[in-house]
Amino acid sequence: MLIERLDEKIKVRADFGGGSIKPLVFVCRSQIHRVKKINCRWLDREGTAKIYYFSVTSDSGDVYQMHLNSGDMTWHLDQVMIES
Repeated sequence: MLIERLDEKIKVRADFGGGSIKPLVFVCRSQIHRVKKINCRWLDREGTAKIYYFSVTSDSGDVYQMHLNSGDMTWHLDQVMIES
């Protein structure tokens, strides 16, 4: 397994219904990735901002870690784990 560390702002389409956040689709390096499965989610804080972390499996089978910063409402891609 190859792990590539990233620190990129990304665009995400997400569902905010029912009191939870569910990423559905994200764009990374001009490629559209559909989220097939949310593997886990966790919450952290930076000052007063809540940081919502997600580990997701995309339609390609790769696993991505991303987060939403509630302070500035930006999404970031942290890393990708690629099956080799």
